[in-house]
Amino acid sequence: MDQKSDSVQYKGNAGSYRVLVVDDEEVVRLVLGELLQPEFLLALLPDAESAVPFLLHAPPHVIVLDKNLPGFSGLELLQQVKALSPLTEVIIITGYASLDSALEALRLGAYDYLLKPFDNLDIILEKVRRAAEKAELAHERQSLLEQVLASNRELQLAHEMLKRSYLQTLSSMISALEARDSYTRGHSDRVAALSEKLGLAMGYQNEKLKTLVDAARLHDLGKIGIREEVLNKKSRLTDQEYEHIKRHPDIGADIVAHIEAYQQLVPIIRHHHERFDGLGYPQKLRGEQIPHAARIIAVADTYDAITSTRPYRQPRTPGESLKVIREEAGRQFDPQVAAVFLRLFQ
Repeated sequence: MDQKSDSVQYKGNAGSYRVLVVDDEEVVRLVLGELLQPEFLLALLPDAESAVPFLLHAPPHVIVLDKNLPGFSGLELLQQVKALSPLTEVIIITGYASLDSALEALRLGAYDYLLKPFDNLDIILEKVRRAAEKAELAHERQSLLEQVLASNRELQLAHEMLKRSYLQTLSSMISALEARDSYTRGHSDRVAALSEKLGLAMGYQNEKLKTLVDAARLHDLGKIGIREEVLNKKSRLTDQEYEHIKRHPDIGADIVAHIEAYQQLVPIIRHHHERFDGLGYPQKLRGEQIPHAARIIAVADTYDAITSTRPYRQPRTPGESLKVIREEAGRQFDPQVAAVFLRLFQ
């Protein structure tokens, strides 16, 4: 039975693995055709150029490929295979072998490397079977990933989708935290919005800007590990309570550190309470030692905190908050970040 797609055609039993044999020697094609035809959907091609439509329209599971094709060489085709159909396995065959050429073929992604003339056709048949099974397993893994992500989007978007899923989970934790403390409800979203405006004004773009905004949204995640009576205390914190609340940057950073996709957020979250003069926490970093994104979040966080109602005080006006930022530039805040913030919001 034939399997067709546009101009390409395999011959054999439907449902079998698809195999291309690409060799300019007709006798090799005939031998391999007779060997493989009973078990596989097969196409026999005399040159590399003829294989490209198959890669585009009906990618094979396996290509048995002569290394020394005229014109477009077998190794050049191998590179095209890995670019156009990366799940296809390639077995290189050659009558002129060398260690260097074998290593080069394997480096380019070949599954195996065999010598002509063939001493044992059963070995070739078994290697094609194993290569086809490996390719099919790769296809199944790909299909499973697409089902888990419930999406027909291209696989290069999968990493970003996974990151968004993690962010949604962590944002839910932030919402749960803010539900414990009505005074700070919406604080993380406001800090994220302020940080985004400030980051854009300071040249942040694309992935760097997304990292800043994600870190700002999650900067107080660690407060989920702080006792509720300390978070909502209406009187001055004791020294012991203050030391307890100072743990929240490390707690938040340690939570995020378990998520590989968000490793870049960890130092930003950990150090958003450092001070430019080195008197902050948790590690008393100073100046340029503090991640720049953390210096941006520090200004946005302070502004929103001052202008919001807290258990222990009423909100202050935006003008009063800007005055604090102006006075603390060079001490609590990076003076350049503070200057840009003042220019944006005063």
